[in-house]
Amino acid sequence: MAAPSLQSRSRRVAVIKSSTHHIEFNFSELKHLQFNQYISSPTFNVGGYNWALDFYPQGSSSDDENDGIHASLNLRLLSLMEKIHAKYSFNVLDKRGNYLPVHNPLLRTFSNLPDDCSNWSYCKFMSTDALETHFCKDGLVVISVNIRVLSAASRIYDGSDGLCHDIKRLWSRGERFDVTFEVEGERISAHRFMLAARSPVFEAELYGPLKEAKLTCIKINNIKAKVFRALLRSIYHANYEHDEFKFLSVEFIQDLFVASDQYALENLKVQCQQRLYAALSVDTVLKTLSLAEEHNSPWLKEKCLEFFISLENFVPLVLSQEYGHILLSFPSLRVELQQKIKELFDSLNWKEAENCLGCTDR
Repeated sequence: MAAPSLQSRSRRVAVIKSSTHHIEFNFSELKHLQFNQYISSPTFNVGGYNWALDFYPQGSSSDDENDGIHASLNLRLLSLMEKIHAKYSFNVLDKRGNYLPVHNPLLRTFSNLPDDCSNWSYCKFMSTDALETHFCKDGLVVISVNIRVLSAASRIYDGSDGLCHDIKRLWSRGERFDVTFEVEGERISAHRFMLAARSPVFEAELYGPLKEAKLTCIKINNIKAKVFRALLRSIYHANYEHDEFKFLSVEFIQDLFVASDQYALENLKVQCQQRLYAALSVDTVLKTLSLAEEHNSPWLKEKCLEFFISLENFVPLVLSQEYGHILLSFPSLRVELQQKIKELFDSLNWKEAENCLGCTDR
């Protein structure tokens, strides 16, 4: 029986039905499929509608044509409906058993009428090599799809606004604090229950057998004060809005990414990864690559490597001091970089190689 929708003055209400499905694909058997060949998942139901996920191990074509080295996904609405408004996102299971993000949640309208489009295609989901190296375990690739179906294209209200608002109000007013952190000489206060609810690291620190559990003031040594405040803001507000993230510097996001990993704040870490990917440049990519390697982010690492081996970026990057530092500091990453360079030059003819290196004579 469907739950009754909640009414709130002039606010239109959209009933939210959300579900996550973990889908296994036998990659070892499927990787030999040709370009544009796929296998479909079993039908699954979200919000009373049937869906399927198509997996193209060698990629599929679309308006933005696949380069032939990326696997593709295609999310399909199977139920015959005029319009469905749905928000969806994908994670992929790595070899350590962690689900890692592929992109931020997206909102779109699905339809399954004869003259309308019912699909959403993700043409460049992930390179086939990266998928096999980092995410294929015992021959299987596990993709998690989360779909939130909305009954109407209106403002979402799921009944949690009141509680969230009250908790944020306590924090913004500085009321009922029961723990204080000393960060770079500043005192920053918070609520133990809130930190513990969001972060398993804070939970162990504040309620476990560690000495910090008995302290009312805890000293933080390895995080900047402004970064720690941003960390707390993400805990109380659940997520940063896209527009807020836009105005934070890359260096600040890099620090926040490290802090989010330190305190196991996965939602914040996902947001930082997406922002760092969007900000990749010759000036930022090597630092971001080293952070991705150090803080267990295979997805961000792969995006950095793809940026690294492009012809226009390769030469200034390999000539930089930071590249030499990475080679010395991360032996495993050095091997991957050298392999990527070899693949780049194997794919070039002599003329292209000369242009890449700025040579005039062979």
